[in-house]
Amino acid sequence: MIAGLLLAAGRSSRFGGDKLLAPLHGRPVLFWGAAAIATEVDSLFLVVPPDSPQRIEALDGILAVVVEHAGRDAGMASSIRAGIAALPADVEAVVIALADQPLVAPEVVRRLTERWREGGATAVVPRYRDGRGHPVLFGRAAFEGLATIEGDTGARALLDSLGDAVAVVTVSSAMPVDVDTPDALRALAAAWRR
Repeated sequence: MIAGLLLAAGRSSRFGGDKLLAPLHGRPVLFWGAAAIATEVDSLFLVVPPDSPQRIEALDGILAVVVEHAGRDAGMASSIRAGIAALPADVEAVVIALADQPLVAPEVVRRLTERWREGGATAVVPRYRDGRGHPVLFGRAAFEGLATIEGDTGARALLDSLGDAVAVVTVSSAMPVDVDTPDALRALAAAWRR
């Protein structure tokens, strides 16, 4: 079983409001991030802060296991740890995605899972035209490492430590844009091609 882990516990401090609830072509940003992952995994886990019904409602019918995470101020790594701790024992791999990247292509997630199923890799990352990015797939062999990461850089150090056990999937498009500011959201809406 392959799970998706969507990190949606951030504060949106640079946006001036809740960026995950900001509208993008008729739906909240969070909906699009969840939709891209949910179609390509067996189950979706959503990491949110406690008492965040609006973020949960933003999924609008997309089924997800909600993981409430009170320690979001400890950085992205703490959200990853909370999500990993919530995964059931039958999950063999997890695709970790950022909720503020609404234009991740489902095809990228599919290619990550297909490459992992071929075997020989502990993690699989996409390499876009402008570098390595998200989402990233980790096999169960990496879960112990994910459960101990710290800080706000996600799992970058863990990926670096895995060396040749990291497989790369080449993607012809540019890296998905983060919706960190209203200007970024406006630019993304203007360039929308879904």
